[in-house]
Amino acid sequence: MSLSNNNNTTAIINPKPCNYNCGTRIYWNTSENAYFEVFAKKKHICPNRSKSNNNVVTQTTTNTKPSYYNKFAKQYQQQPKPKMSNSLELLSGPIEDIQKKYEILSDIVIDLGGKTHGSQSHIANNNSISLIVYFEIPEGKREEMKRKFDIHINTKLENRIQINK
Repeated sequence: MSLSNNNNTTAIINPKPCNYNCGTRIYWNTSENAYFEVFAKKKHICPNRSKSNNNVVTQTTTNTKPSYYNKFAKQYQQQPKPKMSNSLELLSGPIEDIQKKYEILSDIVIDLGGKTHGSQSHIANNNSISLIVYFEIPEGKREEMKRKFDIHINTKLENRIQINK
């Protein structure tokens, strides 16, 4: 919005609502060094501002937010994020085994409150693959994760050996 003053020059104004919630749109007039009302074009004297000590007369407004706006805020405020520990696991073997190992690993990481971040793979000879899986878990849970993963892998290997006999 632009406004002409007495010198026939154009000044750019940026209207805003009054800070004291009186409902009047105001702008800063640099030549008068004061706030002016946009439509009345006169110096703004807010009725909500006390003249004696510049205290604000508060007006209550019912500015309710939609119910979906802060739906999960309480659970995040009550539960601070634990310190996380970054780690990786090297998975090697046939593609079918790597898929099963990856699923087991990601399930254990999620159960312990962590996240899997990514992986890098390398295809070797004989249809085998090496996969590096990067993840983060809460501090102090790394050994528990490794132990659970080893138990699952060793159990699967023992079952496969018994089936092959």
